[in-house]
Amino acid sequence: MSYVTAKIRATKVYHGYDSERELIIDDLPQSDFVEKLIKIERILSVTEQYIFIECPHDTVQTWEYEGSLADIKERMRAAGVSLQ
Repeated sequence: MSYVTAKIRATKVYHGYDSERELIIDDLPQSDFVEKLIKIERILSVTEQYIFIECPHDTVQTWEYEGSLADIKERMRAAGVSLQ
């Protein structure tokens, strides 16, 4: 298993869709950044602002992170992830 570290704070939880095909999203209360070890296999995508993480119960969370996308890419390369 490979991990990457980042200072993150959770912002939203995506639960899927309702009967009218609208996204079900919970906004999470603002919190301080915390350092986490993140299992690489849980990362769905990364943008300049967010890491999208696969979570239990068929949910996805968005996490804000400190630093830049270049920082995250470098950490992922160091963990053995091939980036094109």
